[in-house]
Order: sequence, then structure tokens, then C-alpha cells
Amino acid sequence: MPQSNQNPTGNSKAAKFAAQNPLAPLADPFSGIDGGDDAGAELRNEVSNNVQERLTKAMAELKAKHEAGTNERDDPDRAPTGSAYRAVYEEQKAMAARGRAANEQRKKVEADRAAAMKEAARRMRFAGGDGENNGGDGNDDEGGSDSEGSEYDDLLDDVPDDLQAIRLARLAQMKAAQSERARHISLGHGTLRTIREDEFLSECTGSSRWVCVHFYSDDFQRCKIMDHHLGIVAGRHLGCKFLRMDASKAPFFVTKFRVKSLPVLFVYDEGREVGRLAGFDGLARDPRKPDEWDTGRLEEWLAGVGAIEYERPSEEVVEEMRRMGLVQRGSVYSDRERRGGEREDEY
Repeated sequence: MPQSNQNPTGNSKAAKFAAQNPLAPLADPFSGIDGGDDAGAELRNEVSNNVQERLTKAMAELKAKHEAGTNERDDPDRAPTGSAYRAVYEEQKAMAARGRAANEQRKKVEADRAAAMKEAARRMRFAGGDGENNGGDGNDDEGGSDSEGSEYDDLLDDVPDDLQAIRLARLAQMKAAQSERARHISLGHGTLRTIREDEFLSECTGSSRWVCVHFYSDDFQRCKIMDHHLGIVAGRHLGCKFLRMDASKAPFFVTKFRVKSLPVLFVYDEGREVGRLAGFDGLARDPRKPDEWDTGRLEEWLAGVGAIEYERPSEEVVEEMRRMGLVQRGSVYSDRERRGGEREDEY
């Protein structure tokens, strides 16, 4: 039975080569093959010797590279590996760092230039109050210019503290208002929303202090009129949450609150009822036209119970609007003359 040459032993070249290279089976590929004519044996020996010579030469080259420390260098036409790759990587990192530094420097220069321009404009505003140019009397004397500059510097040293205090106070006020607006919007303020009966208690007793709920029915035209005005008020006054609930789908609360007619408006302050508006009671100025009233009338009623902050225009403002031909119909200001002079209900 032929012997395997996977682990050659003895003093053969294959055995010696296998001790140095795991590819030992390639050293003598025909080892262990019996028989055959002399020509075949000679051919096999020639091939085996050729393989051994090539492997020996390759091993010698590898050993020389290791000893010279050039084993990790690759040919130019191949992808870089080892130290060559690391060198390219370090160079790329250095280039990126230089690019970032240049970008930061450019931004700093631009910021300094913008600050200088802003400061120059501020100084010009202060200087412009005297109606004089930099030269004062037209003389370009350098000393006069320095004296004038010192005077303006003194003004800048005295005034900005008060201006800065006002500016900071205004910024704080705007920031607080924006924060309060964001909080109200997160609670569902700003729009007229429809809720279900099982959401009523949580909406009216939650984080919102002021809540206005409209009990409506799709079959009533007046409910649609109320929805129209409530939608406008909700967008104007974010401090109050405006809701609507279908009365036909809320029998429990219709019975509990003894709702007899629609529309009906409830106002709650921290979950406690503080106002109720049945129909359009008191909203219309002309009793003959009970369905025609402006949004300001509803805002006035809501302000009366404390749900919103609203102040009607003064008589002077109303008179000026009338003189300009502006009247308020519903919730929209319009030009009476452009409408052909037709009569419209004013406030």
C-alpha cells in the first residue's frame, strides 16, 4: 500500500523541507508512488526536483526579505499593505487634520470680521448723532480724530450697560414666552380638537389650567358656526385648551350636566366649571340676527370668565377703522367700499 506523504520523515529533501514549511507535501508530490517504467520515473523525479528548487528559492527570498526588514513592502502596482499602508493612512490623517485646522481658522477670521463690522456699525450709530464726520471741522488732523474717538469710547463705556440690561431682559422674556408656547402646544393647545367621552375627564383635569369644551352635534348649523369661531380663538389664545365633544356620543355627561340645547360651551379652571354658554346667548348685537356676530364677542365672553386675556379695541380705534372703511364681519376685517358699500355688522 502506498505510503502517505502528508508527514514525510527521514533524511529526504521533502522531510527537511517539511520541517520548515507547512506546504511540505508539495516538496515531493510523487513520493510514495510505486512502479512504472523508467521514463515515467525519470519524469516524476524531474518534476519533483523542479518543485523543490522553486520552493527552496521562494523560501530563500522570503528569508532575505525578513532579514532585510523589507518583507512588508509591496510592489507599486499592488494595493499597499503593512507599513506602506500605515504610511499612506498617516499621511491622509495629517492632511485631514490640516484641512480641519484651516477650516476652523477661516471660520474664526470670518467671525472676527463680522464682529468688527458690527462694532463699527454700532459706533457709527452713536457717532452719527452729532451730524459730524470723522474730521469734525473738516480737518484731517490725527490728534482731533483720536480725541473724537476717545469721546465716543467714553459714551460706549457708559451707555451699553443699560442697553445690555434691557436687551437681556427682553431676550429672557422672549425665551420664557417661547418656552410657554411650546409647553402649551405639547399639551394640545392651539387648535380645536375633537375628543371622546372617555377622554373628557383626563383632558379637563390634566396639566392644562383653562379648558373650554364645546358640546356639539353635526345636525345643528349653529354648532358649526360655534366651531368656526372657536377654531379662530384657539389659534389666538394658547393659554386655553379648546375641545369639542359629540353630545350624541357622550350621554353620561349630557345627563350629568343637564344639557338641554346645543351648542353649549363649558369653561373649566383646573377642572372646576366656571362658565357655561348656552347657544349664542349675548353674542349677537342685533337681536334680529342672532346668528351673526364677530369672533371678538366670543373672545370678550371668554375673557369675562378668565379663560383668555382679551381687550376689545377702544372707541378711538373703532372710529378710525370706520373712517378708513374697515369693519369687522365675523372674524375678518373687510373694506366696505370695495364691497360696493353694502352694510355690514360692525362689532
